[in-house]
Amino acid sequence: MSNKGYLTKIIYAALVISFIGILAIFTIQVSEAKESMQSLTIDQAVEIALRENRNLMAARIQVEEARGRLVQAGLFPNPELESEFGFDSFFANEGERNFSAGISQPIPLSGRIGAQKRVARVDIKRTFAGLADLERILVREVRVTFIELLASEEQLKLQETLISLNSELIKGIEIGIKEGLASKQDFNAVAIALQQARQEKDVLIAQRRSKILQLNKLLGKPPTFSFLPWGELKYKAEKGLTDYSAEMAFVKRPDLKFAKLNIELASADLKLAKAQRFEDLTAGIFYENDRLIFGTLQQEIADSDQLIGFRLTIPLPFFDRKQGLIAEVRARERRAEERVGALKLTISQEVSDALNRVSSLSAILETYKSGILKIAEGNVTLVETGFKQGLVGIVNVIQSRQQFAALTSSYINAVRDYEIALNDLQIAAGSYPGTIKLNKTNKDENR
Repeated sequence: MSNKGYLTKIIYAALVISFIGILAIFTIQVSEAKESMQSLTIDQAVEIALRENRNLMAARIQVEEARGRLVQAGLFPNPELESEFGFDSFFANEGERNFSAGISQPIPLSGRIGAQKRVARVDIKRTFAGLADLERILVREVRVTFIELLASEEQLKLQETLISLNSELIKGIEIGIKEGLASKQDFNAVAIALQQARQEKDVLIAQRRSKILQLNKLLGKPPTFSFLPWGELKYKAEKGLTDYSAEMAFVKRPDLKFAKLNIELASADLKLAKAQRFEDLTAGIFYENDRLIFGTLQQEIADSDQLIGFRLTIPLPFFDRKQGLIAEVRARERRAEERVGALKLTISQEVSDALNRVSSLSAILETYKSGILKIAEGNVTLVETGFKQGLVGIVNVIQSRQQFAALTSSYINAVRDYEIALNDLQIAAGSYPGTIKLNKTNKDENR
């Protein structure tokens, strides 16, 4: 056997051994990391976000605000106490004076309080629907970020494997150069491939860190919160895609519920505006005491009068009958109805787009699994066998491995896009975990 063939076998053996060794080391490191660091699945991440996301926690306080408005809307107007006192000390100073005191009570007879409470109850329902939609958006963001993080982890594993293999290959070539069995050109080719893998790894590390920080923010955790994303980014064809439809979304989507409640709110506001055309009556009772001084040539005569009376104030809606307010609310009601129609169209498009992406990516991934990846993997085996026999050079080995790595990277990205598309389909159809149960509010809020 020639020295060149012998060296080729050594390099090939080193390449295979290093590949197996790197996989073993990587598996051990991952296992140790999983034991020492908190692991987090995508479902656990969603659960934490729904419980601890800061923006969502702040938004939930809006429910108490809306309930406070309901309490305020049902309160009866306060009575008014009136009092007057007059005297002539700065003028004739004859001792004349008058005093009056009374109490009056506004009396709403137009149904204004009931209309205010109807508006407040609808507002509570809108608040719950808005919170449910915030949860829907949050769940999507957490899932997408987590999926992208898993994809970054897979890409990092791929680059680390390439770095290890190329590093071992360089050591073998350096030995060959010393013995005159390998060229500087071979060394440079592997060195370039090694440098490219290292640069790609650095980029992926930065991307992973960015995704971790983004996920920590969504989870309501500080930037220093550390976790190990647990899960496998693996393609699995979704069954039952026909279950996802626009009709299902029309029933489940909280943003559509919110839009419909805008119509209901406008209708309640219209009733309130009509009730406000007639302002409250004011009924009251008063007491009055007047002391008058009548002067004659001989003497002054004091006369005191005491009166108790009733007072009734009736506003007359001759000019202001809330015409402008009623017209505004009617226009708002029509706008809310148009918004519902537009949102239904948007929801239909979102469901159709997500279904199309899921179907298209599923077909592409099936091609990867059954065709192109197997061909590339087989090509790597053929080239390495040829290299072992001294029939091909080291450049061919590098090229075949880079081609397989590029295809594997594309496959990882395709799986990532598929999982995101599937998640978008579920979110678009309104199928997602949440804490808000619409139409389940306090008894008084539904009356």
